Amino acid sequence: MKEKNPIFRSLAMIEERLQEKLTVEMLAEDIHFSKYHYQRIFREAVGETVMGYVNRRRLSLAAEELAGTKDSVLSIALKYGYDSHEGFTRSFKAYLGVTPTEYRKYHSSIGFPGKKKEESAMTNAKSADEMVRELNSLIVQAKETAAETRKGGNAEGEAAAIYVQVWEFAAGRAEEMAGRLEKVLEQVTSVTRNPDEIFARFLIVKAVEDAAFAASVTAFQTGLMISRAMPEHRAAFQPLCARYDSLAQNARMKSGKIAGFLGELWGLILEDMRTKARQKIRAAVDAGLAAAGELSEPSLPYGYIAQALRETAGELADMGLEDVTAYRLEDALFRLDTIRFAADMDILRAPRHKPLFEGILNFKEKLGEAVDFFRNLSGDAAGAFAGEKKAPSDQRTTGKIYSDLATQEEILLFYLRGEIQKLGTHLDEGQRAALDAVCGKMERAVKMARGIGGCGEGNTVAEEANGKPDSAASEEVSGGPDNDAVKEAAEKPGSTVARLLREAYDGMDEQARLLGAYGGAVRYLADEVKKPFRYLPE
Repeated sequence: MKEKNPIFRSLAMIEERLQEKLTVEMLAEDIHFSKYHYQRIFREAVGETVMGYVNRRRLSLAAEELAGTKDSVLSIALKYGYDSHEGFTRSFKAYLGVTPTEYRKYHSSIGFPGKKKEESAMTNAKSADEMVRELNSLIVQAKETAAETRKGGNAEGEAAAIYVQVWEFAAGRAEEMAGRLEKVLEQVTSVTRNPDEIFARFLIVKAVEDAAFAASVTAFQTGLMISRAMPEHRAAFQPLCARYDSLAQNARMKSGKIAGFLGELWGLILEDMRTKARQKIRAAVDAGLAAAGELSEPSLPYGYIAQALRETAGELADMGLEDVTAYRLEDALFRLDTIRFAADMDILRAPRHKPLFEGILNFKEKLGEAVDFFRNLSGDAAGAFAGEKKAPSDQRTTGKIYSDLATQEEILLFYLRGEIQKLGTHLDEGQRAALDAVCGKMERAVKMARGIGGCGEGNTVAEEANGKPDSAASEEVSGGPDNDAVKEAAEKPGSTVARLLREAYDGMDEQARLLGAYGGAVRYLADEVKKPFRYLPE
Protein backbone atom coordinates (compact mmCIF):
# COMPACT_ATOMS: atom_id res chain seq x y z
CA MET A 1 0.00 0.00 0.00
CA LYS A 2 2.74 2.45 0.93
CA GLU A 3 4.54 1.91 -2.39
CA LYS A 4 1.44 3.27 -4.21
CA ASN A 5 1.61 6.53 -2.29
CA PRO A 6 3.77 8.99 -4.30
CA ILE A 7 5.24 10.57 -1.16
CA PHE A 8 6.32 7.18 0.17
CA ARG A 9 7.89 6.44 -3.21
CA SER A 10 9.68 9.78 -3.01
CA LEU A 11 10.96 9.05 0.51
CA ALA A 12 12.34 5.73 -0.70
CA MET A 13 14.12 7.44 -3.59
CA ILE A 14 15.56 10.08 -1.26
CA GLU A 15 17.05 7.32 0.93
CA GLU A 16 18.69 5.73 -2.10
CA ARG A 17 20.19 9.03 -3.31
CA LEU A 18 21.19 10.85 -0.14
CA GLN A 19 24.82 11.06 -1.23
CA GLU A 20 23.87 12.68 -4.54
CA LYS A 21 23.14 16.34 -5.18
CA LEU A 22 19.36 16.60 -4.85
CA THR A 23 16.95 19.43 -5.63
CA VAL A 24 13.21 19.83 -5.14
CA GLU A 25 12.76 19.99 -8.92
CA MET A 26 14.50 16.64 -9.44
CA LEU A 27 12.50 14.90 -6.73
CA ALA A 28 9.18 16.32 -7.98
CA GLU A 29 9.95 15.23 -11.52
CA ASP A 30 10.70 11.66 -10.34
CA ILE A 31 7.08 11.21 -9.24
CA HIS A 32 5.64 13.36 -12.06
CA PHE A 33 4.43 16.21 -9.84
CA SER A 34 4.82 19.92 -10.26
CA LYS A 35 7.33 21.50 -7.88
CA TYR A 36 4.60 23.47 -6.08
CA HIS A 37 2.23 20.50 -5.67
CA TYR A 38 5.07 18.20 -4.57
CA GLN A 39 6.27 20.61 -1.87
CA ARG A 40 2.76 21.11 -0.56
CA ILE A 41 1.78 17.45 -0.23
CA PHE A 42 5.25 16.50 1.06
CA ARG A 43 4.95 18.98 3.91
CA GLU A 44 1.42 17.84 4.69
CA ALA A 45 2.50 14.18 4.83
CA VAL A 46 5.94 14.45 6.46
CA GLY A 47 5.61 17.61 8.53
CA GLU A 48 8.63 19.47 7.14
CA THR A 49 10.01 20.85 3.89
CA VAL A 50 11.55 18.59 1.27
CA MET A 51 15.11 19.85 1.69
CA GLY A 52 14.69 20.12 5.44
CA TYR A 53 13.94 16.39 5.47
CA VAL A 54 16.84 15.61 3.11
CA ASN A 55 19.31 17.57 5.25
CA ARG A 56 18.06 15.97 8.45
CA ARG A 57 18.48 12.47 7.02
CA ARG A 58 21.98 13.31 5.80
CA LEU A 59 22.97 14.62 9.21
CA SER A 60 21.50 11.55 10.92
CA LEU A 61 23.56 9.23 8.72
CA ALA A 62 26.63 11.42 9.19
CA ALA A 63 26.16 11.13 12.96
CA GLU A 64 26.05 7.34 12.66
CA GLU A 65 29.35 7.37 10.77
CA LEU A 66 30.94 9.76 13.27
CA ALA A 67 30.03 7.33 16.05
CA GLY A 68 30.83 4.10 14.20
CA THR A 69 33.85 4.87 12.03
CA LYS A 70 37.23 6.56 12.25
CA ASP A 71 36.72 8.50 9.02
CA SER A 72 37.67 12.17 9.28
CA VAL A 73 34.99 14.78 9.84
CA LEU A 74 35.85 16.34 6.48
CA SER A 75 35.50 13.08 4.54
CA ILE A 76 32.10 12.43 6.13
CA ALA A 77 31.05 16.01 5.37
CA LEU A 78 32.03 15.66 1.71
CA LYS A 79 30.30 12.27 1.47
CA TYR A 80 26.99 13.83 2.45
CA GLY A 81 27.14 16.82 0.16
CA TYR A 82 28.84 19.52 2.26
CA ASP A 83 31.52 21.60 0.61
CA SER A 84 33.56 22.32 3.72
CA HIS A 85 34.29 21.26 7.27
CA GLU A 86 32.94 24.61 8.53
CA GLY A 87 29.61 24.36 6.71
CA PHE A 88 29.07 20.80 7.92
CA THR A 89 29.95 21.77 11.50
CA ARG A 90 27.46 24.68 11.46
CA SER A 91 24.65 22.47 10.16
CA PHE A 92 25.48 19.62 12.51
CA LYS A 93 25.55 21.87 15.58
CA ALA A 94 22.25 23.49 14.56
CA TYR A 95 20.74 20.00 14.31
CA LEU A 96 22.15 18.37 17.46
CA GLY A 97 23.44 21.25 19.57
CA VAL A 98 27.03 19.95 19.51
CA THR A 99 29.89 19.91 17.00
CA PRO A 100 30.76 16.74 15.03
CA THR A 101 33.92 16.34 17.12
CA GLU A 102 31.96 16.64 20.36
CA TYR A 103 29.39 14.17 19.07
CA ARG A 104 32.07 11.63 18.18
CA LYS A 105 33.49 11.93 21.71
CA TYR A 106 30.21 11.91 23.64
CA HIS A 107 27.69 10.27 21.28
CA SER A 108 26.56 7.73 23.89
CA SER A 109 25.28 10.61 26.05
CA ILE A 110 23.63 12.65 23.30
CA GLY A 111 20.05 12.45 22.07
CA PHE A 112 18.50 13.07 18.67
CA PRO A 113 15.58 15.42 17.98
CA GLY A 114 12.25 13.62 17.90
CA LYS A 115 11.69 11.30 14.99
CA LYS A 116 9.07 12.79 12.65
CA LYS A 117 5.81 10.92 12.27
CA GLU A 118 3.43 11.63 9.44
CA GLU A 119 0.41 10.73 11.58
CA SER A 120 1.17 13.13 14.43
CA ALA A 121 1.80 16.82 13.85
CA MET A 122 2.61 17.16 17.54
CA THR A 123 5.87 15.24 17.21
CA ASN A 124 7.03 17.79 14.65
CA ALA A 125 6.94 20.48 17.34
CA LYS A 126 10.03 22.65 17.14
CA SER A 127 10.10 22.91 20.92
CA ALA A 128 10.87 19.19 21.36
CA ASP A 129 13.84 19.40 18.99
CA GLU A 130 15.06 22.57 20.65
CA MET A 131 15.04 20.92 24.08
CA VAL A 132 17.18 18.05 22.78
CA ARG A 133 19.69 20.49 21.29
CA GLU A 134 19.88 22.61 24.44
CA LEU A 135 20.40 19.55 26.64
CA ASN A 136 23.00 18.05 24.30
CA SER A 137 25.15 21.17 24.42
CA LEU A 138 24.85 21.43 28.21
CA ILE A 139 25.79 17.75 28.71
CA VAL A 140 28.88 18.19 26.56
CA GLN A 141 29.85 21.39 28.37
CA ALA A 142 29.57 19.63 31.75
CA LYS A 143 31.71 16.70 30.57
CA GLU A 144 34.29 18.99 28.97
CA THR A 145 34.44 21.03 32.19
CA ALA A 146 35.10 17.86 34.21
CA ALA A 147 37.82 16.72 31.80
CA GLU A 148 39.54 20.12 31.76
CA THR A 149 39.35 20.30 35.55
CA ARG A 150 41.18 17.01 35.98
CA LYS A 151 43.78 18.07 33.45
CA GLY A 152 44.30 21.57 34.86
CA GLY A 153 43.79 20.66 38.51
CA ASN A 154 46.46 17.98 38.41
CA ALA A 155 49.19 20.23 37.07
CA GLU A 156 52.53 20.05 38.81
CA GLY A 157 53.42 22.51 41.53
CA GLU A 158 52.54 23.46 45.07
CA ALA A 159 49.20 24.99 44.13
CA ALA A 160 48.00 21.79 42.44
CA ALA A 161 49.14 19.68 45.41
CA ILE A 162 47.13 21.82 47.85
CA TYR A 163 43.95 22.00 45.80
CA VAL A 164 43.90 18.65 43.99
CA GLN A 165 41.03 17.39 46.18
CA VAL A 166 39.06 20.58 45.55
CA TRP A 167 39.25 20.07 41.80
CA GLU A 168 38.50 16.36 42.01
CA PHE A 169 35.35 17.25 43.97
CA ALA A 170 34.39 19.86 41.36
CA ALA A 171 34.99 17.48 38.44
CA GLY A 172 32.85 14.85 40.13
CA ARG A 173 30.02 17.36 40.54
CA ALA A 174 30.24 18.32 36.86
CA GLU A 175 30.03 14.66 35.84
CA GLU A 176 27.10 14.15 38.20
CA MET A 177 25.36 17.08 36.52
CA ALA A 178 25.94 15.51 33.09
CA GLY A 179 24.44 12.25 34.35
CA ARG A 180 21.33 14.03 35.63
CA LEU A 181 20.87 15.78 32.32
CA GLU A 182 21.23 12.51 30.40
CA LYS A 183 18.22 11.20 32.35
CA VAL A 184 16.31 14.39 31.55
CA LEU A 185 17.18 13.87 27.87
CA GLU A 186 15.61 10.40 28.05
CA GLN A 187 12.44 11.92 29.53
CA VAL A 188 12.25 14.58 26.80
CA THR A 189 12.76 11.97 24.08
CA SER A 190 10.07 9.82 25.69
CA VAL A 191 7.63 12.76 25.60
CA THR A 192 8.01 13.04 21.82
CA ARG A 193 7.12 9.35 21.47
CA ASN A 194 4.43 9.22 24.17
CA PRO A 195 2.67 12.61 24.28
CA ASP A 196 0.73 11.82 27.44
CA GLU A 197 4.04 11.91 29.33
CA ILE A 198 4.13 15.68 28.85
CA PHE A 199 2.22 15.85 32.11
CA ALA A 200 5.45 14.87 33.85
CA ARG A 201 6.89 18.21 32.70
CA PHE A 202 7.16 19.38 36.31
CA LEU A 203 9.73 16.64 36.90
CA ILE A 204 11.66 17.59 33.76
CA VAL A 205 11.75 21.29 34.63
CA LYS A 206 12.69 20.55 38.23
CA ALA A 207 15.52 18.24 37.19
CA VAL A 208 17.04 20.87 34.87
CA GLU A 209 16.60 23.64 37.44
CA ASP A 210 18.17 21.49 40.14
CA ALA A 211 21.12 20.71 37.88
CA ALA A 212 21.55 24.44 37.18
CA PHE A 213 21.43 25.25 40.88
CA ALA A 214 23.93 22.50 41.70
CA ALA A 215 26.28 23.97 39.08
CA SER A 216 25.94 27.40 40.71
CA VAL A 217 26.77 25.97 44.14
CA THR A 218 29.82 24.16 42.75
CA ALA A 219 31.02 27.35 41.06
CA PHE A 220 30.57 29.23 44.33
CA GLN A 221 32.37 26.64 46.44
CA THR A 222 35.39 26.40 44.15
CA GLY A 223 35.54 30.20 43.87
CA LEU A 224 35.43 30.62 47.63
CA MET A 225 38.30 28.15 48.13
CA ILE A 226 40.43 29.97 45.58
CA SER A 227 39.57 33.38 47.07
CA ARG A 228 41.40 32.33 50.24
CA ALA A 229 44.52 31.28 48.31
CA MET A 230 47.70 33.20 47.69
CA PRO A 231 47.55 35.54 44.67
CA GLU A 232 49.77 33.32 42.50
CA HIS A 233 47.57 30.30 43.25
CA ARG A 234 44.44 32.26 42.44
CA ALA A 235 45.91 33.24 39.09
CA ALA A 236 46.81 29.62 38.31
CA PHE A 237 43.29 28.33 38.91
CA GLN A 238 41.21 31.29 37.76
CA PRO A 239 40.58 29.76 34.29
CA LEU A 240 39.05 26.68 35.93
CA CYS A 241 36.87 28.85 38.17
CA ALA A 242 35.74 30.70 35.05
CA ARG A 243 34.73 27.38 33.46
CA TYR A 244 32.43 26.58 36.38
CA ASP A 245 30.96 30.08 36.33
CA SER A 246 30.26 29.66 32.62
CA LEU A 247 28.69 26.23 33.16
CA ALA A 248 26.45 27.56 35.93
CA GLN A 249 25.39 30.60 33.89
CA ASN A 250 24.65 28.48 30.82
CA ALA A 251 22.68 25.96 32.90
CA ARG A 252 20.50 28.72 34.40
CA MET A 253 19.81 30.15 30.96
CA LYS A 254 18.93 26.78 29.47
CA SER A 255 16.67 25.82 32.38
CA GLY A 256 14.54 28.87 31.58
CA LYS A 257 14.49 28.00 27.88
CA ILE A 258 13.50 24.39 28.52
CA ALA A 259 10.68 25.49 30.84
CA GLY A 260 9.43 27.69 27.99
CA PHE A 261 9.76 24.91 25.41
CA LEU A 262 7.82 22.52 27.65
CA GLY A 263 5.07 25.11 27.99
CA GLU A 264 4.81 25.38 24.21
CA LEU A 265 4.88 21.61 23.77
CA TRP A 266 2.24 21.19 26.48
CA GLY A 267 -0.13 23.43 24.55
CA LEU A 268 0.48 21.57 21.28
CA ILE A 269 0.06 18.15 22.86
CA LEU A 270 -3.07 19.10 24.78
CA GLU A 271 -4.68 20.49 21.65
CA ASP A 272 -3.65 17.33 19.78
CA MET A 273 -5.24 15.22 22.54
CA ARG A 274 -8.40 17.32 22.51
CA THR A 275 -8.70 16.85 18.76
CA LYS A 276 -8.15 13.10 18.98
CA ALA A 277 -10.62 12.78 21.86
CA ARG A 278 -13.30 14.63 19.89
CA GLN A 279 -12.60 12.47 16.83
CA LYS A 280 -12.94 9.27 18.88
CA ILE A 281 -16.26 10.38 20.37
CA ARG A 282 -17.56 11.64 17.03
CA ALA A 283 -16.65 8.39 15.27
CA ALA A 284 -18.54 6.41 17.93
CA VAL A 285 -21.59 8.69 17.68
CA ASP A 286 -21.67 8.43 13.87
CA ALA A 287 -21.37 4.65 14.03
CA GLY A 288 -24.22 4.47 16.58
CA LEU A 289 -26.54 6.64 14.49
CA ALA A 290 -25.70 4.64 11.35
CA ALA A 291 -26.46 1.39 13.18
CA ALA A 292 -29.79 2.82 14.38
CA GLY A 293 -30.65 3.93 10.85
CA GLU A 294 -30.26 0.38 9.51
CA LEU A 295 -32.82 -0.91 12.00
CA SER A 296 -35.38 1.93 11.78
CA GLU A 297 -37.46 0.55 8.93
CA PRO A 298 -41.10 0.64 10.26
CA SER A 299 -41.87 -2.77 8.78
CA LEU A 300 -39.15 -4.39 10.90
CA PRO A 301 -39.64 -5.36 14.59
CA TYR A 302 -36.38 -3.74 15.65
CA GLY A 303 -37.48 -0.22 16.48
CA TYR A 304 -36.72 -0.75 20.18
CA ILE A 305 -33.07 -1.59 19.32
CA ALA A 306 -32.79 1.41 16.99
CA GLN A 307 -34.18 3.68 19.72
CA ALA A 308 -31.70 2.34 22.31
CA LEU A 309 -28.81 2.85 19.88
CA ARG A 310 -29.93 6.43 19.14
CA GLU A 311 -30.22 7.19 22.85
CA THR A 312 -26.74 5.83 23.59
CA ALA A 313 -25.23 7.75 20.69
CA GLY A 314 -27.14 10.88 21.71
CA GLU A 315 -25.79 10.73 25.25
CA LEU A 316 -22.27 10.55 23.88
CA ALA A 317 -22.90 13.47 21.53
CA ASP A 318 -24.31 15.60 24.36
CA MET A 319 -21.30 15.10 26.64
CA GLY A 320 -18.95 18.04 26.81
CA LEU A 321 -15.34 16.98 26.43
CA GLU A 322 -14.69 18.07 30.01
CA ASP A 323 -17.37 15.61 31.18
CA VAL A 324 -16.08 12.57 29.30
CA THR A 325 -14.33 9.94 31.42
CA ALA A 326 -13.30 6.34 30.81
CA TYR A 327 -15.87 5.31 33.43
CA ARG A 328 -18.77 7.00 31.61
CA LEU A 329 -17.71 5.51 28.30
CA GLU A 330 -17.39 2.05 29.86
CA ASP A 331 -20.93 2.47 31.17
CA ALA A 332 -22.13 3.22 27.62
CA LEU A 333 -20.17 0.21 26.36
CA PHE A 334 -21.89 -2.00 28.94
CA ARG A 335 -25.33 -0.78 27.76
CA LEU A 336 -24.27 -1.47 24.19
CA ASP A 337 -23.38 -5.05 25.16
CA THR A 338 -26.91 -5.44 26.49
CA ILE A 339 -28.31 -4.12 23.21
CA ARG A 340 -26.00 -6.43 21.30
CA PHE A 341 -27.27 -9.45 23.28
CA ALA A 342 -30.89 -8.59 22.39
CA ALA A 343 -29.86 -8.23 18.75
CA ASP A 344 -28.17 -11.66 18.79
CA MET A 345 -31.40 -13.22 20.06
CA ASP A 346 -33.35 -11.58 17.22
CA ILE A 347 -30.78 -12.86 14.70
CA LEU A 348 -31.39 -16.41 15.93
CA ARG A 349 -35.08 -15.98 15.10
CA ALA A 350 -34.46 -14.27 11.74
CA PRO A 351 -30.98 -15.20 10.39
CA ARG A 352 -31.66 -13.45 7.07
CA HIS A 353 -31.64 -10.09 8.90
CA LYS A 354 -28.11 -10.55 10.26
CA PRO A 355 -26.54 -7.94 7.88
CA LEU A 356 -28.85 -5.30 9.36
CA PHE A 357 -27.20 -5.71 12.75
CA GLU A 358 -23.57 -5.41 11.59
CA GLY A 359 -23.60 -1.70 12.38
CA ILE A 360 -23.86 -2.52 16.09
CA LEU A 361 -20.48 -4.26 15.92
CA ASN A 362 -18.98 -1.19 14.27
CA PHE A 363 -20.53 1.04 16.98
CA LYS A 364 -19.05 -1.21 19.66
CA GLU A 365 -15.62 -1.15 17.99
CA LYS A 366 -15.57 2.67 17.75
CA LEU A 367 -16.82 3.08 21.30
CA GLY A 368 -14.17 0.62 22.49
CA GLU A 369 -11.47 2.73 20.80
CA ALA A 370 -12.76 5.81 22.65
CA VAL A 371 -12.73 3.90 25.95
CA ASP A 372 -9.13 2.80 25.37
CA PHE A 373 -8.05 6.36 24.52
CA PHE A 374 -9.51 7.82 27.72
CA ARG A 375 -8.42 4.85 29.81
CA ASN A 376 -4.80 5.46 28.76
CA LEU A 377 -4.86 9.15 29.65
CA SER A 378 -3.19 10.12 32.90
CA GLY A 379 -5.35 11.85 35.50
CA ASP A 380 -3.63 15.13 34.63
CA ALA A 381 -4.38 14.72 30.94
CA ALA A 382 -8.04 13.89 31.43
CA GLY A 383 -8.48 16.71 33.92
CA ALA A 384 -6.78 19.18 31.62
CA PHE A 385 -9.63 18.82 29.11
CA ALA A 386 -11.76 20.76 31.54
CA GLY A 387 -9.27 23.61 31.82
CA GLU A 388 -7.53 26.09 29.61
CA LYS A 389 -4.89 25.24 27.03
CA LYS A 390 -2.37 27.28 28.96
CA ALA A 391 0.10 25.17 30.93
CA PRO A 392 -0.39 25.41 34.70
CA SER A 393 3.38 25.28 35.18
CA ASP A 394 3.90 28.83 33.91
CA GLN A 395 4.69 30.15 37.39
CA ARG A 396 7.03 27.32 38.34
CA THR A 397 10.21 28.94 37.07
CA THR A 398 9.57 32.23 38.89
CA GLY A 399 8.87 30.40 42.14
CA LYS A 400 11.96 28.25 41.65
CA ILE A 401 14.10 31.35 41.07
CA TYR A 402 13.17 32.69 44.50
CA SER A 403 13.39 29.28 46.15
CA ASP A 404 16.90 28.80 44.75
CA LEU A 405 17.79 32.38 45.66
CA ALA A 406 16.81 31.66 49.26
CA THR A 407 18.96 28.54 49.35
CA GLN A 408 21.89 30.30 47.67
CA GLU A 409 21.80 33.28 50.02
CA GLU A 410 21.44 30.95 52.99
CA ILE A 411 24.65 29.23 51.92
CA LEU A 412 26.38 32.60 51.58
CA LEU A 413 25.10 33.61 55.02
CA PHE A 414 26.48 30.38 56.46
CA TYR A 415 29.92 31.05 54.97
CA LEU A 416 29.85 34.72 55.99
CA ARG A 417 29.21 33.78 59.60
CA GLY A 418 32.07 31.31 59.36
CA GLU A 419 34.34 34.01 57.92
CA ILE A 420 33.44 36.40 60.76
CA GLN A 421 34.59 33.73 63.19
CA LYS A 422 37.76 33.04 61.25
CA LEU A 423 38.68 36.74 61.16
CA GLY A 424 38.56 36.86 64.97
CA THR A 425 40.90 39.58 66.28
CA HIS A 426 41.22 41.17 62.84
CA LEU A 427 37.79 42.72 63.46
CA ASP A 428 37.15 45.61 65.84
CA GLU A 429 33.78 46.05 67.56
CA GLY A 430 32.44 48.37 64.90
CA GLN A 431 33.36 46.02 62.05
CA ARG A 432 31.88 43.02 63.84
CA ALA A 433 28.63 44.94 64.47
CA ALA A 434 28.50 46.00 60.83
CA LEU A 435 28.95 42.41 59.62
CA ASP A 436 26.36 41.16 62.13
CA ALA A 437 23.93 43.73 60.67
CA VAL A 438 24.71 42.37 57.19
CA CYS A 439 23.91 38.86 58.45
CA GLY A 440 20.58 40.14 59.77
CA LYS A 441 19.62 41.65 56.41
CA MET A 442 20.58 38.47 54.58
CA GLU A 443 18.58 36.36 57.01
CA ARG A 444 15.48 38.47 56.39
CA ALA A 445 16.04 38.33 52.62
CA VAL A 446 16.31 34.53 52.81
CA LYS A 447 13.03 34.20 54.71
CA MET A 448 11.20 36.53 52.35
CA ALA A 449 12.57 34.82 49.23
CA ARG A 450 11.56 31.45 50.60
CA GLY A 451 8.07 32.80 51.23
CA ILE A 452 7.79 34.03 47.63
CA GLY A 453 9.12 30.77 46.25
CA GLY A 454 6.91 28.64 48.47
CA CYS A 455 3.58 30.44 48.62
CA GLY A 456 3.97 33.89 47.10
CA GLU A 457 1.84 35.48 49.81
CA GLY A 458 2.56 39.15 50.42
CA ASN A 459 1.35 39.05 54.03
CA THR A 460 3.86 36.29 54.85
CA VAL A 461 6.84 38.29 53.67
CA ALA A 462 5.45 41.45 55.24
CA GLU A 463 5.43 39.69 58.60
CA GLU A 464 9.08 38.77 58.04
CA ALA A 465 9.89 42.43 57.37
CA ASN A 466 8.34 43.41 60.69
CA GLY A 467 9.55 40.48 62.79
CA LYS A 468 12.81 40.29 64.77
CA PRO A 469 14.85 42.59 62.50
CA ASP A 470 18.51 43.38 63.02
CA SER A 471 19.45 46.55 64.89
CA ALA A 472 19.80 48.65 61.75
CA ALA A 473 16.45 47.48 60.44
CA SER A 474 14.67 47.99 63.78
CA GLU A 475 14.67 51.74 63.31
CA GLU A 476 13.49 51.27 59.74
CA VAL A 477 10.33 49.34 60.67
CA SER A 478 9.46 50.96 63.97
CA GLY A 479 6.88 53.34 62.54
CA GLY A 480 3.90 51.01 63.01
CA PRO A 481 1.52 49.51 60.43
CA ASP A 482 1.98 52.38 57.96
CA ASN A 483 5.75 52.00 57.93
CA ASP A 484 7.18 52.23 54.39
CA ALA A 485 9.27 49.07 54.74
CA VAL A 486 6.31 46.95 55.84
CA LYS A 487 4.16 48.42 53.07
CA GLU A 488 6.86 47.73 50.51
CA ALA A 489 7.22 44.14 51.74
CA ALA A 490 3.47 43.57 51.49
CA GLU A 491 3.10 45.09 48.02
CA LYS A 492 6.43 44.24 46.39
CA PRO A 493 8.09 41.38 48.23
CA GLY A 494 10.54 40.74 45.36
CA SER A 495 11.67 44.36 45.47
CA THR A 496 12.16 44.14 49.22
CA VAL A 497 14.37 41.06 48.83
CA ALA A 498 16.44 42.90 46.23
CA ARG A 499 16.79 45.96 48.47
CA LEU A 500 17.91 43.91 51.45
CA LEU A 501 20.52 42.09 49.40
CA ARG A 502 21.83 45.34 47.92
CA GLU A 503 22.20 46.77 51.40
CA ALA A 504 23.95 43.57 52.52
CA TYR A 505 26.32 43.82 49.54
CA ASP A 506 27.13 47.45 50.32
CA GLY A 507 27.95 46.53 53.92
CA MET A 508 30.17 43.62 52.88
CA ASP A 509 31.89 45.70 50.22
CA GLU A 510 32.77 48.35 52.77
CA GLN A 511 34.09 45.82 55.29
CA ALA A 512 36.15 43.98 52.66
CA ARG A 513 37.77 47.30 51.76
CA LEU A 514 38.58 48.02 55.43
CA LEU A 515 40.00 44.53 55.98
CA GLY A 516 42.44 44.85 53.09
CA ALA A 517 44.52 41.69 52.62
CA TYR A 518 42.32 39.83 55.12
CA GLY A 519 39.12 40.65 53.28
CA GLY A 520 39.52 38.38 50.22
CA ALA A 521 36.83 35.90 51.24
CA VAL A 522 34.45 38.69 52.34
CA ARG A 523 34.98 40.34 48.95
CA TYR A 524 34.23 37.06 47.15
CA LEU A 525 31.07 36.51 49.22
CA ALA A 526 29.95 40.08 48.50
CA ASP A 527 30.35 39.50 44.76
CA GLU A 528 28.25 36.33 45.05
CA VAL A 529 25.52 38.22 46.92
CA LYS A 530 25.51 40.73 44.08
CA LYS A 531 25.07 38.23 41.22
CA PRO A 532 21.25 37.85 41.44
CA PHE A 533 20.73 41.63 41.13
CA ARG A 534 20.47 41.38 37.36
CA TYR A 535 17.26 39.31 37.49
CA LEU A 536 15.62 40.64 40.67
CA PRO A 537 13.01 43.42 40.35
CA GLU A 538 13.93 46.98 41.23
